[in-house]
Amino acid sequence: MCLVRSLGCARMDHACVEIIENGWEPPTKEIKGRGKEVEGEGQSTTKVVIKPNTEWTDEENDMSAYNQKGLNSIFTAVSAENIEFICHCKTSKEAWDILEITHEGNATVRESKLQQLMTKFENMKMLEIVNFAEFYARLSVVVNACSNLGDAIPEHRIVKKILRSLPMMYHAKKTAIEECKNLNNYKLTELIGSLTTYEMEFPEIKISKGIALNTVKEDGSDSMSKDKMDYALLTKQFRKFLKSKNSRPGEQRGNSSSSTRGSRPHEFPKDIYLNAENGNKVAP
Repeated sequence: MCLVRSLGCARMDHACVEIIENGWEPPTKEIKGRGKEVEGEGQSTTKVVIKPNTEWTDEENDMSAYNQKGLNSIFTAVSAENIEFICHCKTSKEAWDILEITHEGNATVRESKLQQLMTKFENMKMLEIVNFAEFYARLSVVVNACSNLGDAIPEHRIVKKILRSLPMMYHAKKTAIEECKNLNNYKLTELIGSLTTYEMEFPEIKISKGIALNTVKEDGSDSMSKDKMDYALLTKQFRKFLKSKNSRPGEQRGNSSSSTRGSRPHEFPKDIYLNAENGNKVAP
């Protein structure tokens, strides 16, 4: 009934919300007459019929107006797809029951959903690589889902769950709260403020944990990135080889012919030697 309450706060008063939850029926009246019975004639009979609008009292008119206001609010709130389910409804209670069964299911389905949510609630832990605000946001999603299904989790249970889920870096603060506070009466807002303030005292830890988080995320794609880099490097080297192979073919032929004449660097041709002392050419 969370959606009904939110509609009531936004567009309807309390009486309109009550009409949606409890239902409304058109006012009726009894008509007495005389009819024929099996055993005899002339016996009085009573028939219940719907009152004409002109005979409604002020209170009955108000109740009818609340019903129409609630029905219009539901029609406005739902999507075009869901309108098809409730377009034939005459009362807001009838429309709400159809939407409730469509989205939440019957009692068996709701019980199954609640069990799954409670399991998720109990198994949720706060990791050291996230801050408290992120953890509390995930926890609030589960708590609100349970409340929407009609099984609200008590505040003291949420407080104890948060304290059980804190990592070791909050151990000192957790111990101080458990020793100094009565957890059955400890306000959730006070716990959130206390943990948020305590978290601000070690920002360097959170920074390092944020770096660790990025490292964990990058490690998941290390193998794929390495394969891509190896492929890109191989392609680059192959293109460089083709470019050097095809750019200067004349120079390559010159280099190959000169390499046949001698293998040693700075080696003169064998047919001519220059005498460094008198500048004459001498035979080898």
